[in-house]
Amino acid sequence: IGAFAGGVGALVTNPFDIITTRIITQTPNEDEGEKPLGIIGMGRRVYEENGVQAFAVGWEARVGYWAPAISIFLSVYCSVRQAGVVNSWFPTN
Repeated sequence: IGAFAGGVGALVTNPFDIITTRIITQTPNEDEGEKPLGIIGMGRRVYEENGVQAFAVGWEARVGYWAPAISIFLSVYCSVRQAGVVNSWFPTN
């Protein structure tokens, strides 16, 4: 379940990661009065330059990284939590 959730999360957030990366790496020409683009402006620019497929660039790498990472995290978290409950590691008031 963790791998599936991590993969879906990575896939769904990929377009936002593309926009964020483009915002961070943009170099507006301030001498000509060009201002940095925000989220909406950069989203429009990405779409105008490369179409809707531009928002899916790199999804394989993101899913390939996050699916196992979230799977490992959730497995370890659930195991530690269960051990803590069984062994009374967590104080109760």
